[in-house]
Amino acid sequence: MKRHDEDLQTPITAMIDIVFQLIIYFVVTSSVDKDMVDESIRLAEADHSPAVESSDPRLVVINVNAQGRVNVALQPMSMQQLENLLLSMKVQSGSSVPILIRCDGNTRFDYVDQVMQRAARVGLYRVRIAAMVEG
Repeated sequence: MKRHDEDLQTPITAMIDIVFQLIIYFVVTSSVDKDMVDESIRLAEADHSPAVESSDPRLVVINVNAQGRVNVALQPMSMQQLENLLLSMKVQSGSSVPILIRCDGNTRFDYVDQVMQRAARVGLYRVRIAAMVEG
């Protein structure tokens, strides 16, 4: 009897499918550390505002410095890049993604308003502005 060694093949199609599924899984579930804060920003003080705690893992922290430069997770970005990021967050997590804008006490409101307008343009309305509470 003859052995048919040439007929034996390793099925790699299933293995390739599994590898692609794992790649897709890790791309979808990986999260950017988007709540990193820019320590160079000195928050404005709010005397009559209660402290707000947020435990929502979808929270996006947007830092705006006194010159109007925007960064998320310490990554500088243009307004268009910010809008694209917010749109992808909305697609990924829904329209109830909370946004926290951290701005320097000397930042003109015009810069903060531009960030708020970009959030509203993509349909995200849960926007808060951070301030330091005395006490």
